[in-house]
Amino acid sequence: MLESLLRWFSPFRRMKDVSCGTREERIAAYRYNRRQRGELTACMCRWAFLLAGVAPLTEWLDALGGGGVHAEGMPRVFAYLAAASATLLVCGLCVLLITGYVYVYLTNHEG
Repeated sequence: MLESLLRWFSPFRRMKDVSCGTREERIAAYRYNRRQRGELTACMCRWAFLLAGVAPLTEWLDALGGGGVHAEGMPRVFAYLAAASATLLVCGLCVLLITGYVYVYLTNHEG
């Protein structure tokens, strides 16, 4: 199940490597990637919906953790969960930015 989730959220699972092979093979791979760029928009939507849920979760966990203020002897589990959630949020934003850049590049460069 984890593998299918990773494939579903992976923006470049259908792209081909254009850095190896003969010149004709690289050109064919680039053209294939241009035809598959629509898959990138679907993946960006998936990431956007995921991050739309993670952002309020991060705020909620941070509030449960005391907003950074911890009493003596209080477990900091919610602060750690908020940090993990925020890390997912930042990494997801990076995935969105990179995927968006690749989509714009494939759309605007004939190659």
